[in-house]
Amino acid sequence: MRLNPLVPQPAATSVRAIPIVSAIILLLLWPCQLTAQPVTNVQLPAPATPEGLPVATASAPAPQPHGADLPARHVRAQAWDVAGQLELSHAAVANVGVDDVGTRSGQTQVGQARLIAGGRAQIGERTRLDLELETHSAALWGDPLTLGQGYTARPFVEDRAGRSDLARVLPRKAAVTVRTDVGQFSFGFQTFTWGTGMLANDGSGAQQADGPQFGSSRLGNIVLRAAYALQPLQAAHSPFWRSLAAFIAADGVVRDDNASWLDGDRAYSGVLGVRADHAGDALGLLVSLRTQRDRVDPWRPAEASATQVVVVDGYGKKSLELTAEQRLQLEGEVAAILGHTTRPYGDETFQNGAAVVQLGAVGRLRWDHDAMHLSTHLELGYASGDNDPRDATARQFTMHTDHNVGLLLFEQVLPAVSARSVDRLADGQLVAQPPASARFAINQGAVQNAGYIHPVVRWRPLQPLELRFGWLFAVAASDVMDPYQTGVHGGFATTPGGQVRGGRVYGHEFDARAAWTQPLPGQFTVRVGAEGGVFLPGAAFDGMLDLGTPWLARGFLALGW
Repeated sequence: MRLNPLVPQPAATSVRAIPIVSAIILLLLWPCQLTAQPVTNVQLPAPATPEGLPVATASAPAPQPHGADLPARHVRAQAWDVAGQLELSHAAVANVGVDDVGTRSGQTQVGQARLIAGGRAQIGERTRLDLELETHSAALWGDPLTLGQGYTARPFVEDRAGRSDLARVLPRKAAVTVRTDVGQFSFGFQTFTWGTGMLANDGSGAQQADGPQFGSSRLGNIVLRAAYALQPLQAAHSPFWRSLAAFIAADGVVRDDNASWLDGDRAYSGVLGVRADHAGDALGLLVSLRTQRDRVDPWRPAEASATQVVVVDGYGKKSLELTAEQRLQLEGEVAAILGHTTRPYGDETFQNGAAVVQLGAVGRLRWDHDAMHLSTHLELGYASGDNDPRDATARQFTMHTDHNVGLLLFEQVLPAVSARSVDRLADGQLVAQPPASARFAINQGAVQNAGYIHPVVRWRPLQPLELRFGWLFAVAASDVMDPYQTGVHGGFATTPGGQVRGGRVYGHEFDARAAWTQPLPGQFTVRVGAEGGVFLPGAAFDGMLDLGTPWLARGFLALGW
């Protein structure tokens, strides 16, 4: 899970906050309403089920593919396995205007790379070792995105302006897991995902067939974890309840959307949860308590900002066999977050900080037709916003950056626009000193302050060839607030185009993708493909100069093993 940034405070201060206590109601079919509702945002990463739970063996049969899915990868041997992926991509993007005076993003092309490689070894019947390393760069070649650097040299979680991430070889997994008669113990570096990946996401793309519907997973939560888990209902008559696993874990955060140990952040969390998962049905509840102290902010007159939060997240999935060749799957996740943070530093928050009250939800409906090799997906999402950036309550919710929704709006347009706003906040010709915590106002490429509907169709006319078509319509959950413009207008919610209490419709996005996946000897596969999208801005961007019609075209090559 991830912390959501606070919206701008008065006097041109904009920040990001973090969640603390939450209560959740789990719905298998989330209501299909996208009515904009005011709320603000702060979000912290919350761990998920420990590695290997419910307990499974390497020889367990792989699930049968449905719809447009390819067959699942088979392990090389019961006692050991090696796996990984190298992905290279090149994207051409529109050099669009990012404010009301015609400043452009400065980016027309970018090349990216990501490498994940690791393996597993079974020692006897009860001990397993896992090792997996990762390195990647957000801008291996092409034009750097330098927006946001007026405040800090590294405004984005992933380096969009240079190649420094290539030097960050991180241990996604370096853990030992031991099964005993009284439960399962694990310790070491681990990744984690919970539910749809809306809040806790390991960055592998495993929450959706063949990765995200569009784009690529870039990051993922990594923790140093000590965990204990057991399956207490082994005597239950129902195989579903026999699969139920209860777990508890203590984590030190290495990297997630809100903290980076290498950059000086210190975050720790405790996790308690239960989950049952069998034959396509799942039900789970997770509670995470987290405390975090951020890296030193040179513009903050007080001590480093801190957050203490509790996150409660419920998840459910139900699969229905319609006919021998058709099936329906319902999936839902709801998270509520309450807590306290000192990240905001405005007139009402510089002394006592702010309370955190946030809500986020994702609902999915999937229909598969096996004979036609066709899958249709409908996703509804909601991330609360905040209509009053001047009070001492942070209501804006932010989803995980690897919960990809489309190619352009959330991944390209909003990050560039928000980074430009922070540059204007830090302009020495306008202010003697940049506002504290302004870096938290930059959208990192995540869904926040939004309600959206996102249908996608996937079809395989030939087994190696997959075609995807998607549409995204998004609106703001509360007033759209640009940090700089809102500060200039006395703290009243103002859009990037300078519209006070302006429109809430972000707009429409249309995406398409084609990919060819070819098996190779030795369990290698190569995937080559292209995808592209175009975004039609709505009223939320009125007044922006030269925004035009943002577009992106991307080619990619991935080698898996």
